[in-house]
Amino acid sequence: MSSNLLEQNLKTSIQNLCMRRFSEEMLAASAQPVFVGINGTKGRIDVTVILKSSTRKLSYRRETLSDRIVSILAADHRTFEMDVESDWLGGLLTESLLFPYEPLINEALLRHYEIKLKMRMISEIIDNLILEYPELSREILIKPEYFMWETIARKISLYPPSICRLLDPKRGVIIREIQELIMPGFLKALKRLEGDHVISISNGYVKISERYIESLKGWRIRIPSLLRNVRDAILRHGIEFFPKMMSSLLEDYTAFTTQSITEGRLPSEIEDAKSFLFIPTSSGLASLSEKRRISSFIDSLFAGKSSTVRIERLGGVLNSVYLITVRENGELKRRVAKVFKSWYNLKWLPIALWTLGSKEFAVLGKTRLEREYSINRLLSSNGIAVPRILHISPSEGILIQEYIEGESLTRIIKRICSSGGDDERLYSIISMVGEEIAKIHSLNVSLGDCKPENIKLAEDGRIFFLDLEQAERGGDQAWDIAEFLYYSGHYASLSPLKVPRRITESFIDGYLKGGERVENIKRVRSPRYIRAFSFFTPPHIIYVIANTCIRKIRTESG
Repeated sequence: MSSNLLEQNLKTSIQNLCMRRFSEEMLAASAQPVFVGINGTKGRIDVTVILKSSTRKLSYRRETLSDRIVSILAADHRTFEMDVESDWLGGLLTESLLFPYEPLINEALLRHYEIKLKMRMISEIIDNLILEYPELSREILIKPEYFMWETIARKISLYPPSICRLLDPKRGVIIREIQELIMPGFLKALKRLEGDHVISISNGYVKISERYIESLKGWRIRIPSLLRNVRDAILRHGIEFFPKMMSSLLEDYTAFTTQSITEGRLPSEIEDAKSFLFIPTSSGLASLSEKRRISSFIDSLFAGKSSTVRIERLGGVLNSVYLITVRENGELKRRVAKVFKSWYNLKWLPIALWTLGSKEFAVLGKTRLEREYSINRLLSSNGIAVPRILHISPSEGILIQEYIEGESLTRIIKRICSSGGDDERLYSIISMVGEEIAKIHSLNVSLGDCKPENIKLAEDGRIFFLDLEQAERGGDQAWDIAEFLYYSGHYASLSPLKVPRRITESFIDGYLKGGERVENIKRVRSPRYIRAFSFFTPPHIIYVIANTCIRKIRTESG
C-alpha cells in the first residue's frame, strides 16, 4: 500500500536516479522526506537502498534533484538484515522503516523487514517492562499505541533530530496522518507476536503472556535500553562514512533547533508514553503515569458529594498505612491507603537484618507495591479473600484498598489465651486460617509476612489476608507456617502449654485439610526459623510448637 508521501513525478525521478547509480545491484529502495526544512527551504529526502551484493558494502552520497537534496544511504543485503535483527549499526540503516517511508522498489521486501524490525522493537520494550515491573507486568494492559510512541521516544533520545520526520514544518506539531502511516506496521507486528504466544490482544489492549514472562526470567535478559543506547550512539557516530554524512547531520540539527520545534515541550505522547499503560482496579483502569497524592485522589473520589473526610495514620510512626474515614449522608465508609517507600533504615531493613539467613525481605518500595498489587489480583481471581484494590499510582507509590471490618487474628489468639484455652470455636477459626494458607500455597504463592496481625476474620466469616507486600510467587512456604505459629506462641507466653499446643494442632488440621504438603510442616523445626523467632518467643513455647508439628505429622501419617 503506497503511503503517498511523495508526488508521483518526484518519486519517479528518485527511482531513475537510483537505477542510474546502482543499476542491477539494487534489491530494494525506499524514500523518506524530512519534513522540516531550513530557512523556508524544502526538506531533504533520505533514500535507503538495499543492494544484492554478497560482499559488505556501505556508501553514502548526496545528489541534487530539481530543488531538492536527496541523500542516498546504500548497504548490502546482509548488513541491512543484521541491522534489522540486532541493531548491528545502531539502527542507522533501518530507522527509515520505523518512520513513514515511500517504497520505491520491492515494496514487499521492505514491508517484510518493517514488520520484522517492529516485532523486535516491541519485544525489547516488553522485556524492559518485565525487568522494570517484575510482578506488575503480569497485569499491565497496554494500548497498542504505546509501542509506537515508546519506540519513537527511544529514537529521539538517541538522535533528537529524528523528530523532524514527524513534525508539521509550519506548526511544529506531529502530523496526525504520519502516525496513521506508522501504526499499521506495529499492529501487524503485534499480531505476529500474539501468534508466537508472547502477548494476547483483547478489547483493544495488549497483555504480556504469563508463559513469556516466566521464560524471560529463566532464559535470558536482553541488553537494557540504556546500555543499548550507549552502544547505538557509539556505532552511529563511529562508522567509516561518517564524514560524508556530516552535511545531512548538520542540517538535521539545524532544523531541530529552529524556533518552531524548541519553543514548546515534546508532544505529550512522546513525553509520557506510559500514559498508554494501565492496570486494573475494582474502580476501573489506573494509568501507570498517573501522579496523584492521597489527598488529590480523595478529593476526586468524593468530588461534588456532601461528605466529611478524615485521614489518620495506622500502626505508629514507622508505618506507611493510613486510614481514610468518610462520612457521607450519615453513612460511614473506610479506605486504607498505603504509601510504599524504600525505607532502608526504618521499617524493613532491621527486619531484613534480623532474619538474615532465614528469610529475604523486599525493602524497595516499588518492589513491595508490585507484589501487593500482583499477588492481590492472583489470590482474588482464585477465590482467596483479599481487600479490593480501588486505586493505584505506581509513579507515586500509592495503593488504596477497601477497609475490611472484622477481628484480627492477633485479637482472636489473645482471646484464646485469656480464656484459658477452652473455647473450641476460636480454635476452629485457627483451623480455617490453616486451610486458607494451604490454598494459597497450592497456587505456588508464599505470603512472606504471615503474622496473625495481617490476617482478619471478617464480619461475614471469611478469612482475609491484608498485607501482601512481601508475598511472592514461589518463595518459602514453610516460613509462612513458622511465622504464624511462632508469632502466635509469643502471645501465649504466659498461658498454659496446652494453648500453643492446641493452636498448632488446629492450624495443622486446617493446613492438611487444604491439601498441602506435609514437608512444609516438618520444616517448621528448622534451626534457621527457630533462631529468627527466638528473640521474642520464649524457648519453651518454641519447643512445644516445634515438637507438636512433628508429633501431629506422625499421628496423621501413622
